[in-house]
Amino acid sequence: IIMPLVALAPFRSPRRAAAAQTAQLQVIPAPVGGLNYRDPIAAMSPIDALALTNFIPKQQGVELRRGWQVKAIPAGGVTTAESVFGYKAPATANDKVFMAANGNIYDVTSGTMTLSQSATGSTNDDWWTTQFSTPADNFLLAVSPGAGYWTYSTSSGWVDRTASTTGLPSSVRTVAVWKQRVWFTVDGSQNVYYLDNVDVITGACTSFAMGSNLRNGGSVSALINWTIDAGLSIDDYLVVVGTEGDVGVWQGTDPTSPTTFSLKGVWYVGPVPKYGTYFTPFGGDVMIVSELGLVPMSKLMSGQYTQDQQVGPASKIQAVFAPLVRKLRDEKFFNVFVVPSSDVLVIKLPADSGTYRQFAMNVITGAWCEFTGMPMRCAGVIGGQLYFGTADGYVCLGLYGDTDGADINADGGNYIEGDLQTSFQAFNTPAQLKKFGMVRPSFIALAAPAIKLQINTQFQFTPVGGSPFFTEGSGALWDTGVWNTSTWVGNNTYQSWAGTTGLGYYGSLRMKVRGLPLTVFTACTVMTEAGGIM
Repeated sequence: IIMPLVALAPFRSPRRAAAAQTAQLQVIPAPVGGLNYRDPIAAMSPIDALALTNFIPKQQGVELRRGWQVKAIPAGGVTTAESVFGYKAPATANDKVFMAANGNIYDVTSGTMTLSQSATGSTNDDWWTTQFSTPADNFLLAVSPGAGYWTYSTSSGWVDRTASTTGLPSSVRTVAVWKQRVWFTVDGSQNVYYLDNVDVITGACTSFAMGSNLRNGGSVSALINWTIDAGLSIDDYLVVVGTEGDVGVWQGTDPTSPTTFSLKGVWYVGPVPKYGTYFTPFGGDVMIVSELGLVPMSKLMSGQYTQDQQVGPASKIQAVFAPLVRKLRDEKFFNVFVVPSSDVLVIKLPADSGTYRQFAMNVITGAWCEFTGMPMRCAGVIGGQLYFGTADGYVCLGLYGDTDGADINADGGNYIEGDLQTSFQAFNTPAQLKKFGMVRPSFIALAAPAIKLQINTQFQFTPVGGSPFFTEGSGALWDTGVWNTSTWVGNNTYQSWAGTTGLGYYGSLRMKVRGLPLTVFTACTVMTEAGGIM
């Protein structure tokens, strides 16, 4: 059917011209570049963040971290967890998780804290461990000042090896394995010690003086086995770290002969923490925490790491991170570890005036964030799972579960709250005043997150007041839910407009989010109205 054209009747009064559109839409991307304390605040990348707490920067957006859950409640007399470490047996059924306190070692593998070894003699319960397999058995080697040198295996349990390791002082502080030989450092000593024979866990022990390499004084703090591509082949270097920051790198095989054991060089990383494991192997490199920040040994040796901190894996957070290391250097405990399930390298700092804070780096992109709300006094990764001990004696599973502080039965706890502030942007008109109005954040999540947000202008860092209230809804049931009304089970996209106010040349989104772990913030649409230059 063809409809005939009909002439429009003339208007009885003159039409008023349509008003020109004044609102413009801008897009603020998720800050996948992570925290940035390095670059000028007015010239920062749109994908960087000024605040990023409990959000992990991933490739597609920033993702709420997982929670934590109690693994074992304190046994009688345990008031503080001082060390958490584990044993990986050839048979998974024999794996162990241990905690040290009050000079004792407790087994928390089953979720019940039971005494595994009493009266070790440790003066501070700061245990250093490593695993070593010999033709005889698979051993956990463990040392602590005052306790001396102990081993654990499934067949023999805990055995004090101090007396049978002749020549080794009882104030042994750290243990490492290099070229199939066990090495030790001693608290307050410039000497290191090694077993004369390879592939053994006890026997005669010889000291080796390292004082000539400690140009800034102090004592030997730790030994690190660094596997590196030496050009023609893969080789293991022995890294000797001094308390005041001198780092000697040794190569060879047999320390009894100068023809088979030689010094490659000595570098400086700055004073290192007193307590805890402040380094970790990472991607063919070794990362060391010191007063200069997070120092990669490969860049240090090649001359690519300088004290201006414009290079290096932690350059974006250096301005905040390095002062914290200097402030907390003598406190318990620093730990550095990789959590594969969350794709992060975590630097656990000691409590700062009772507040626990960890910095985390995405191991794929190198972007940084920070974690709060996880009360880690000591920590370690065992079998890929993060465990940590608390100041009141609990052992917990970290980056695990849906809530923070769930009990041993996974009940209770608080949903994770993330906080972020994007970089300030002028939206291509830095000299033009703008009125900020509606905003629409977008999320990919299993359940709609709760949010509170605002626009900060003119380089303000005003936090969002209060906390959003979140309740986890239930998904639709098949053959029961209403089609086109009920929510599908699984990831969905959530977005809605929210009102804000703000007037300025530059604007930044500040937002708190509470929801389920793995909730991803992807972008935010912002409505602005342009004004004049004045």
